[in-house]
Amino acid sequence: MKYYYEKEVRHSGLNKYRIVKAASSYELDQKVRAIKAQWDEQWERKCSTENKRIERENRIKNNEESLDYANEMTEQAEELQEALDSILSNSLEPIPLDEKSMKDFSSYPIKAPSSPIKPDFRIEPKRADEKYNPQAPLLTKLFKKKFEQFNAQNEDNFQKDLVDWNEEKKQFEENFAKSMIKYNEKHAKWNKDKEDFLKEQFQKNGEVDHFIQCYNNGETDAVVEYYSLVLENIKLPFEYDKQVELDLNSENKMLLIDLLLPTIDDIPNLKKVAYIKSKSEFKETYHTEAYMKKKYDSIIYQIVLQTLNYIFSLDSLHNFIDSVVLNGKIKTIDKSTGKDIEPYILSINIAKKDFIELNLSAIDAKAWFKSAKGISAATFADVTPVAPIVSMSRDDSRFIDGYNVVDTLDNSINLAAIDWQDFENLIRELFEQEFNANGGEVRITQASRDGGVDAIAFDPDPIRGGKIVIQAKRYTNVVGVSAVRDLYGTVMNEGATKGILVTTSDYGTDSYNFAKGKPLTLLNGANLLSLLEKHGHQAKINIKEAKQLLNQ
Repeated sequence: MKYYYEKEVRHSGLNKYRIVKAASSYELDQKVRAIKAQWDEQWERKCSTENKRIERENRIKNNEESLDYANEMTEQAEELQEALDSILSNSLEPIPLDEKSMKDFSSYPIKAPSSPIKPDFRIEPKRADEKYNPQAPLLTKLFKKKFEQFNAQNEDNFQKDLVDWNEEKKQFEENFAKSMIKYNEKHAKWNKDKEDFLKEQFQKNGEVDHFIQCYNNGETDAVVEYYSLVLENIKLPFEYDKQVELDLNSENKMLLIDLLLPTIDDIPNLKKVAYIKSKSEFKETYHTEAYMKKKYDSIIYQIVLQTLNYIFSLDSLHNFIDSVVLNGKIKTIDKSTGKDIEPYILSINIAKKDFIELNLSAIDAKAWFKSAKGISAATFADVTPVAPIVSMSRDDSRFIDGYNVVDTLDNSINLAAIDWQDFENLIRELFEQEFNANGGEVRITQASRDGGVDAIAFDPDPIRGGKIVIQAKRYTNVVGVSAVRDLYGTVMNEGATKGILVTTSDYGTDSYNFAKGKPLTLLNGANLLSLLEKHGHQAKINIKEAKQLLNQ
């Protein structure tokens, strides 16, 4: 699916950074909110740990409190190990997305500007005020002229104060009028901002409603977005940066999950905290390497079952999904180069009808994974890469852009619509490059349209090599299980060690189930494009366009 929105998310305390991508603004908001909440929780725990360390140092002065603290830390460590064993059992009843929690019902967070309060202006001076009618001195009263001058001075004082008062009042009124203008401007802007906030809030809440409606209608992108959010929000008893990518093939109803799993270093390994009185210090004991490897394997297998249970349980009311392919990978460092790598460490394909028969409350996650023909190394801690059963068909321009194929095809030609003989020849040439690079040999058979052998490869590797039968299917519909059965029969008849079926489309659940445990490799359109790119070629597969061209 295509991602139209992206946003940078940072956390200065944890020094973490991620670019979050989504197909819609509401999905982006939900993903960003989930990541921020996860990181804030991690930061809070980190700060809490530091505070506990300081508290622990302060308690060293008191032996009794220190012993209590050590016992408390040990008890918490034991409870955490028990929680790690209960990841699956604590998530047997998945909760669907809460539509209300996805919406924003918050009030506009900025307070309205306060209206200026007009203070009382001082009282207007009056001629009768005592200030302007003081008692005249005796000598002033005795002389008429002096008395008249005395009264005239009082009148002048009054008139002067009255003029000053009128000027001050005029300035006061003007200043208040200006403050009201500024207030009205601020309030108008606040109203506009509030209106924009509520309008955006309403729009995003409407997008959530539309998203849920599209999900309930079974629209592919909405189903993918829904379960992406579901898996992103699963809580675990330890911290790691979970990342999930999903793709849904609406034709065969197969959901493909690329899940970033924790590394063994992400798993808490504290066993016990003891207080040494003689040294007035705390001593921490950790679980052994063998214990942690076994615990790590258990956690990974539980996460696989937990993930599948969330998908199939929540899909039970809709039946949008018939099967799930889960590819699990980790972020680690290649010790031989020092570079960051993301190898896949497990892959499994499971049909819903088989999964719902499981009793998850009593299941052994590892034993089930092996019985379900899941692919993984003997132990995950060894970080042995595995090839995914089905590769993720990512948002890639190769599906729509032009391409050059072994200098024989025009870059405007769609692989899914080219002549069937040209397609078989292309596959032969591609596998010549693939096997010749390893010292192998590919012998081209005569082109045929009857489903026979298109090419035979001879791989000299003494362990995985031998005779390999290759068949090509330029299809625009899902390849049925009959084609896979035919390939298996051909492998047996040819005495080959392996069979490879390549198509421009995809396979149904029955096909993948039939291939389980058999020396068969099914390569879909995404795998084909990846193989072409590996050998320096570009390609385009557009099934919708091909159907139109072939029906003309």
